[in-house]
Amino acid sequence: MKATTDITVKSIKIRGARENNLKNVSVDIPRNKITCIIGLSGSGKSSLAYNILYSEGQRQFLESINTFAARLLKRTQRPDVDSIENLSPTISIDQKRLRGNPRSTVGTTTEIYTYLRLLFSRFGSEKGLSAGHFSFNNPKGACKQCKGLGFEFNIDPHDIVDFDKSLAQGASKHNNYKPGKRLYNVLDSSKKLDMNKKIRDYSEEELHFLLYTERVELSNQDQGFIQRFSHEGIITRLKNRASDLRGQSERKEKSDKPYISMQPCSLCHGGRLNERALKSTISGENIGYYVNLQLNHFIDKIKTLNISGATELINRIIQTTENLIKVKLEYLTINRSLDTLSGGEAQRLKLARELGNDLIEIVYIIDEPTSGLHSYDRENILSIIKGLKKKGNTIIIIEHDEDVMRQADYLIEVGPKAGTHGGEIIYQGELKGLITNSKSITASYLTSSGINIKKNTRTPSKYLSVENANIHNLKNVSVQVPLGVLCTFTGVSGSGKSSLLMDVFAKKYTDQVVVVDQKQLSGIARGNLATYINIFDNIRELFAESNNISKKLFSFNSDGACPECKGLGYKKIDMHFMGDVTVKCESCMGKRFKQNVLDYCYKEKTIADVLQMTVDEAFEFFDDPDIKKGLKTLQEVGLGYLEIGQSHDTLSGGEAQRLKLAKQLNKKGEIYILDEPTSGLHSYDIDNLLKLLNSIVDSRNTVLAIEHNLKFIAQSDWLIDLGPYGGDKGGEIVAEGTPLMLMENSTFPTGSYLKKSASV
Repeated sequence: MKATTDITVKSIKIRGARENNLKNVSVDIPRNKITCIIGLSGSGKSSLAYNILYSEGQRQFLESINTFAARLLKRTQRPDVDSIENLSPTISIDQKRLRGNPRSTVGTTTEIYTYLRLLFSRFGSEKGLSAGHFSFNNPKGACKQCKGLGFEFNIDPHDIVDFDKSLAQGASKHNNYKPGKRLYNVLDSSKKLDMNKKIRDYSEEELHFLLYTERVELSNQDQGFIQRFSHEGIITRLKNRASDLRGQSERKEKSDKPYISMQPCSLCHGGRLNERALKSTISGENIGYYVNLQLNHFIDKIKTLNISGATELINRIIQTTENLIKVKLEYLTINRSLDTLSGGEAQRLKLARELGNDLIEIVYIIDEPTSGLHSYDRENILSIIKGLKKKGNTIIIIEHDEDVMRQADYLIEVGPKAGTHGGEIIYQGELKGLITNSKSITASYLTSSGINIKKNTRTPSKYLSVENANIHNLKNVSVQVPLGVLCTFTGVSGSGKSSLLMDVFAKKYTDQVVVVDQKQLSGIARGNLATYINIFDNIRELFAESNNISKKLFSFNSDGACPECKGLGYKKIDMHFMGDVTVKCESCMGKRFKQNVLDYCYKEKTIADVLQMTVDEAFEFFDDPDIKKGLKTLQEVGLGYLEIGQSHDTLSGGEAQRLKLAKQLNKKGEIYILDEPTSGLHSYDIDNLLKLLNSIVDSRNTVLAIEHNLKFIAQSDWLIDLGPYGGDKGGEIVAEGTPLMLMENSTFPTGSYLKKSASV
């Protein structure tokens, strides 16, 4: 397709791109400019930016370095594209959470902590200590009590057991110890406790056995019952599970987390190091003091240091910290674990790392840099991105934010819709051409006069209270959370929204809430949409009945699996010095099944054909009411464009959240908690999401959301606004009320931006 405007500078030329749903598209991207790739969710934006541009830029760069070094880096395969010209090395700044154990921190990943360790080892008051003595990952330095984690797990006995009930009456609040469960039966068989006696009547010894005893081996050799088994106290067991990183799982987290709280280690007080290391001070403070300061306070303290011979180290610390503050992460601490950061925070951390280099002619591919940011915080991020451009780099942004689109030099719209209905280049050129393009879905949103403020808001049916919440930066917060409405928690990044809704409210009312977050779906690599919503068994039964054979044949986890790839559809090949390469299975050609299984059809389609159908296509294909019902829920949450055989690990955070929501639909009286549900959504998709959430509330449910999107905020029934700013400058409720009420109270950021954006 010919560009609608001439590109006067050298451009990246992509010809014949066919990855995923891209339909043999060709496009020119100007170098040294900011290009915004736009379109509906699932239209093909990421395929163009990541599967084509990023993948090929990485592949060609790695081919230019020696094979030993290349082996240490993640390799990518050649994308399905005819040609790409004028491409330079690519760097991805995505929203994938920075995974790691609690020992990976903001300080370790940015190297601020490395510089601090060097500073203390050379200039600290205690002599003879190496940098290893200041490492909490090293036995020389780690606190003996918390093993370098900086915190301890705590469980209040009254949170886990109802002292006014007996075990037989269900005194245990943890499901594993309720009557009929295995661990309840272990307690019963031990003969150590009277299962019908109320817990408050237990002796000190009995209570210790129930809650705190270390693992003991027991046996029961009564007539007809001979068994050996082990028991450890309920609280002891939960603490051990919480600290065993290898044993963490989504299931355990869901069942255990409501009863477990974390508190600073009583020995190192969160410093993570042993007594010897914490004795060493600089300017009267030990390293534990520095790492637990918010970054904005930390930098102020570091700037006061005047140490002969330490100038270069101190400047490195200051420069790296300033970069984190520039991306609006001033409320974090150096000690903050990476696995507690949101996707948006992780992305801004990656962006901050790029600010420290002076590379030019790099292609930066950035995935929704404004996601998870309040409007108040976005302006600074845009100025940083423009700064990267000024250095002589090419910036390619996948974005849904209309302000970002307006400030881009060039726009490429992929569409017209999603999945098989997308994958085409609808437009490429400057903004003025897009807003007059009749084929563009985005154009109508860019030309609208502003957002609509909801006037006919619902009246809450009742309230659930939170009283005197002090976790993280919350400052003795009390609030009445309304039910029977769409209620949104708002405020700038780091203001305390997640602390209040997720860490306090959801924990207090754990039995009444359904948390639908953006965490990656757990499970085996073979998990897909059809298995997740429980329709794959129905599909296999249809194939089995139509062909009069066992349904096991139509499972890629069982008899029907391709013997070469074991039902995965691909194989990993160890290339030794070149690293692992993933290739499509040559035996089944990615279809996952044995060839004889693919000889059987239902309505002239093989099981592999069906799994490659989109949700929308499958809905038209099947007549079975149970299958159609499951597929309908996926359509209702806006996932009609995905293939029903698409695996969990290919879904974005937003898609994973909507898939979880689909599984919970059609229930009554639920309290749904959503964490930034508009993440990854075009304005068109947000309109559809709001219709869905309103229908959920109309069905006598409650939706509580954390959100920054102004359109979503404006269409809520009730707002709870935290702030006024982030970190220690936040943690208070600054406003409550309807969107109209907050708009009139424009003293604080949310109300102010609502007022600016409202349609007149």
